[in-house]
Amino acid sequence: MRNAHDIANELLVLKAQDGDRAAFDALVRHWSPVLQRYCVRLTQDRDLAHDAVQTCWLKVIKSLRRLNDAACFPAWILRIASHVCTDMLRGKIRRRKGEDALAKIPVSEMRADTHDLMDLRTALVQLRPDDRILVGMFYGQGLGVVQIATMLEVPEGTIKSRLYTVRKTLRAHIEGEKQ
Repeated sequence: MRNAHDIANELLVLKAQDGDRAAFDALVRHWSPVLQRYCVRLTQDRDLAHDAVQTCWLKVIKSLRRLNDAACFPAWILRIASHVCTDMLRGKIRRRKGEDALAKIPVSEMRADTHDLMDLRTALVQLRPDDRILVGMFYGQGLGVVQIATMLEVPEGTIKSRLYTVRKTLRAHIEGEKQ
């Protein structure tokens, strides 16, 4: 169900598509903090996330006019951010000469023995970037399986299967850490 906030956002998108600079600036002001939190969650790196947000806005500038349905803007911009973060993480890994940069971080440095949240963060860092993105979309942004499947252009069953596997991996990691 659409609310007044959604309708106002759609109106800003439509105005920005027509070249209204003030509307685009309003979109940037509203969505930049959302994108920043989302990208930090995906990359686990504030500096990389900041760069990802900037790159995301550049892509939005180039392709906003091609967005057919203003109501799809939230999913569309998060999809762009997901792709940008994935590309940046892959580039970061390539720069480290093919070594898995995430595996190089000693778990002992990230783990706080008495804090479950740190256990979860430790487990999340151990996930592949694509799986972290999926967790961020589903739990962090509250997107449903159908929305994620549409954004990633994969079948719904694939998303359900990947979520099941990620949950199982996280559970095994957290339970293994507590033993």
